Amino acid sequence: MPPTGGVPGTTEPDDMTERPTLLAEAVTLWELHDELTLHVLGLDGEDGFPATAHDFVQAVAGQLTGTAGAPAAGRASPPVSEEVPDGRRVAFWRRRRGLTRHEVARRLGRSDAWVASVEEGLDRIPTADSARGIAAALQIDLPLLMGRDPRPQPLPTGDPIGDNLERIRECLERRDALGPAPDAVAAPLVVIAVGLRDAWRCYRQAEYGGLTGALPRLLHDAVTSDGIRAGGDDGPEAARLLSQAYQVTAAALRKLGEYQLSWLAADRAIEAAARGHDPLLTAAASRFAAATMLAMGRTTPALNLSMTATTSLPARHRPHHTQLVVEGTLLLQGAAAAARMADTATTRSLLAEADGVAARLEQDTVRYWTRFGRTVTELSRASVAVELGEGADAITIHRRLQQALPSLPREQHAGHYLTLARAYLQTGATDRAAEALETSTRLAPAERRNPLHQALRHQIRTV
Repeated sequence: MPPTGGVPGTTEPDDMTERPTLLAEAVTLWELHDELTLHVLGLDGEDGFPATAHDFVQAVAGQLTGTAGAPAAGRASPPVSEEVPDGRRVAFWRRRRGLTRHEVARRLGRSDAWVASVEEGLDRIPTADSARGIAAALQIDLPLLMGRDPRPQPLPTGDPIGDNLERIRECLERRDALGPAPDAVAAPLVVIAVGLRDAWRCYRQAEYGGLTGALPRLLHDAVTSDGIRAGGDDGPEAARLLSQAYQVTAAALRKLGEYQLSWLAADRAIEAAARGHDPLLTAAASRFAAATMLAMGRTTPALNLSMTATTSLPARHRPHHTQLVVEGTLLLQGAAAAARMADTATTRSLLAEADGVAARLEQDTVRYWTRFGRTVTELSRASVAVELGEGADAITIHRRLQQALPSLPREQHAGHYLTLARAYLQTGATDRAAEALETSTRLAPAERRNPLHQALRHQIRTV
């Protein structure tokens, strides 16, 4: 497909403006770098990479079993046993907070022997409310004590977002693995690109109702287009569009707590990106898979995938902005995983590397619908501090960030105030935590659908 309506060849703007090359890029704001084609995962066996993008993820995240590795997933509510932490995490956080068993027992109104039996696995935390009480006694939130993102609350029958999620699940399960129907018609690439642009706009503005309503059509059009155009001149571009459709789907599903479906979409995003002959898009898609693994509590695979994707990036003396954004984002994702593992040294090392990458960008820059730069790195530093239980540090970072916050997309801005609410809970400032949660809700009312928002609201009411 010849360049149409844009500037031919590789573009490298000095500002945040992305100059398109292909017709679809005129809408999606892609930057393609054809000279990197030979470095796509799976095309060059000399580097020891797996033969396919799917194998790439499985090789790194081979520890995935059960629901994490399932080919399809439903929306059944998790059993109660999943909503209470393992006693070893209670012991870990008690020691990390410098507390004795007696001090924790006194705060809970329990005996020292009961705390010891929970930590040693001889007694089970009876209810989620009891778990929240333990988290409060340790001055952390329940997700941190659990070691994974919280589960979503059940949606009422007839809820529009719930119905939309069911339609997305059906799209992911169907997939049209045997190819498009004989009478199927491929939508123009520009139509798919417009849908992709609108979907990411909804995500950035935290308009989850509109986003989930639009995703089934976007997925259908992108999958059909990819199947019909495969092997043709437009095949790689159709695959790249499909990868980005899966990426925005994975992001939305993770935001709404549908972690198993999010993993499925992210896995397919990597596979499609590799078929699109774009190694940077493949690496960018890996970030969504790593984020979902982390949400599911698979911290080691999440860290491994982030680091492997980072090292797979082409070596360049002067990387262009797109590569810097992808690399920096992967480093921040790795830091988040390391923090959840309480690996302080690795966390700080990865944040320092991300600082170095951000310094090479004059300002926060958007590529592949992902923003990276110094402000984003500071946002991640605050989030990572919370994961390490260092809420006071996160509050300090927030004060440095206040002037930059209004320029952020609504989803990112509101998400930072959820981080701040967690930080205030860790410092015992429940009233300030409630204010931060209210600010998040005011900025993006749809964030009430975020399971983390729900968990924080419940804990603040309980304390």
